[in-house]
Formats: sequence, structure tokens, C-alpha cells
Amino acid sequence: MTAVNGKNPAMIDPSPELPDDMSIANVELPPKVREALTAAGLRTVGDVREAPDAKILRILDLGENWLALLRKILGLPSSLGVRCDATPTRASKDQGDG
Repeated sequence: MTAVNGKNPAMIDPSPELPDDMSIANVELPPKVREALTAAGLRTVGDVREAPDAKILRILDLGENWLALLRKILGLPSSLGVRCDATPTRASKDQGDG
């Protein structure tokens, strides 16, 4: 395939609706950010969503501004490091009681 308007058509715009198993390599992010995330072992959108803020801040070339942007465009709460819908439900907690 050829590039359209300077973009690779296989790239996906980042959004909170992306599935957790989407490869970071396919998300439209600056190459510097994609490379830094994958070098740190964060290879999927879910890996980034689940990473604590402190882990992302330790990645070379990524600071608070990039952290805030990643949290915003991937739908992440910046204070938790995990999405709110990833918390266990009451029913799953009760399954081990019986």
C-alpha cells in the first residue's frame, strides 16, 4: 500500500475505544513515542493502559506531558494507572467464598 496524505493507511488513530490487544506499532503516535513504549516492553494498548504512571515516567524521552497525552488519547485515568472498568466486580470477589 502507498501512503495517503503522508500517513500509512494501516495506522489507527488513538482513542479510548481501541481494544487492549491492539499493537502499539499500529497506533498513530509519534515514532519516538512508539519506539520508547515498545523498547520498555509496552507492546499493546492494554500494556500502556495497565502501566503505572511511574513506569511510563521512567521511560527515556517520555515525561509528564507525554504521560498526560497517552492517558488522554488512550482513555486512561492518570491517577490510577489502570482503567476504572478493569476493577474486579463484586460477583467475581464472591466466587471464592463458597
